[in-house]
Amino acid sequence: MKYSKVTGAVRWSGGTTLLERGMSAAEDHPLVVERPDLFTDEAPGARLADPAAPAAQGPPQVERATREPGETRKTKRAPAQPQSAGDAQGSADE
Repeated sequence: MKYSKVTGAVRWSGGTTLLERGMSAAEDHPLVVERPDLFTDEAPGARLADPAAPAAQGPPQVERATREPGETRKTKRAPAQPQSAGDAQGSADE
């Protein structure tokens, strides 16, 4: 088994082939035979990295969307914008 050393489009007598670094090909493949400079016997390293360790242990912290009975919220709603007379629904113009 041979492995590509390059990434890109390669022109050869069989046309144009897209290679990606680490792509495998049989040793008797026409492209490998014609362009041995593009391939190596050395297998590539793993492509998947180890997952990152979670920063915090335990269940994730999730904000509650509703309040508990008797709980008061510290935020206030923005005051409503007054509607102009022309924007009011049910005006006499209809």
